[in-house]
Amino acid sequence: MSGDAGWRGSAARWVVAYTAAVVGDVSYFLVLTWAAAEAGGPRTSGVVLALGAVPRALLMLLGGVLADRVDPRRIAIATDGARTLLLLLATGAASWFGLVPWWLAVLAVAFGVVDACFIPAVGAMPVRLVPPEALPRLQAWRLTGLRAGNAVGPALGAGLVVLGIPAALASVAVLFALSVVLLLTVRSRDRTARDGADAPPEPPLRLSQLRRQGLVPLVVGTALSELPFSGPVAIGVVLLAQERGWPVAAAGAVLAAFSVGGIVVSVLLATLPVAAPGRLTTLVALGATAPLLLLLGSTPDTAHAIVAGALLGVTTGTVMVICHGRIQQSTPPALLGRVTALLSLATLGLSPLTYGAVGVVAGSWGVGAFFALAAGVMVLAGVVLAGARLARPGEDRVPDLGSEGARTSHEGDLRVEPTRGRPRQDGGS
Repeated sequence: MSGDAGWRGSAARWVVAYTAAVVGDVSYFLVLTWAAAEAGGPRTSGVVLALGAVPRALLMLLGGVLADRVDPRRIAIATDGARTLLLLLATGAASWFGLVPWWLAVLAVAFGVVDACFIPAVGAMPVRLVPPEALPRLQAWRLTGLRAGNAVGPALGAGLVVLGIPAALASVAVLFALSVVLLLTVRSRDRTARDGADAPPEPPLRLSQLRRQGLVPLVVGTALSELPFSGPVAIGVVLLAQERGWPVAAAGAVLAAFSVGGIVVSVLLATLPVAAPGRLTTLVALGATAPLLLLLGSTPDTAHAIVAGALLGVTTGTVMVICHGRIQQSTPPALLGRVTALLSLATLGLSPLTYGAVGVVAGSWGVGAFFALAAGVMVLAGVVLAGARLARPGEDRVPDLGSEGARTSHEGDLRVEPTRGRPRQDGGS
């Protein structure tokens, strides 16, 4: 029981540390956007944000390799510490030089480099913290923190800006410092998990390795299911409000309902004493997401839009919890950093491109066309995930963290036969 209490406590502190980092990240971007706009107008703000996005996208895969070759906990602590230091230096720059574009650009680039290392590292930690059967619940709590951070962060950032940019930057630094302190108290579940982090480096990630593990459809389908919700849908909601003549508060209400729906379902999946749902639930949730997107893009009144937003939070939250839990269960620890990097690159890395696509589609064919396109992406994600192997607790292929044999799968999931740490030779088919 004491062992269980130990890993449960570490997992809880990891969730709080992750949530603090998300709130800090979201608040930072709002403060940076405002500061850059004050320094040189909207164009400067766009340039500064783009400069920060480029290194994050270019270096994300390298960050994943680093997370697989070095203890990801150490990387997460170091990068959170680096973000704290960067914001403290920015506080000094804001006080000494005022709001000048050059140092804002330097801050954005440095932050992007650090993010490229932090994101894969923090994503590779859960499998070292909890047993395989607890991974879906831990991912549910992670999603709770993510949605809560995305809901709280903008309001907190806006409130901090009122205090002045130097004070705002220093306050956000405190959030990252809190994350560092909490991560320092997090420990791997057992000796075996720690040894896995110090194992000899794996060769560079190749598609054939993912295919042998049966992960390609799962990773691709998960990325497709998240791509519209990594920013494009939020932009689409704002454009929809403008097109319909709704007040800006209506767009905020729809986005808030989306966050609340995601938080509710993630808390339920994390706390209900039932078996983790599987592929059937995933496909049903994706099947419901597509018509909800069509409803959101075609409804003429705000009430239906808010309800659709809340239900979308529920369906997308369900898919995220299940798919990320299965990826954590199915991926060997030595590859988790790179798989997390691939997922992050496919969503966060492509976000700047998709933002522009939203405007082009909405401007050419109306905002409803964008939501129809997003619904099509959900259908495609469902088709891809229908052929994915979704490992269940005890069926993972990680010898140190899995059980001795595969259990019978439920809910229509395909079985994943354990290979005691050796890659399958059948190509994963």
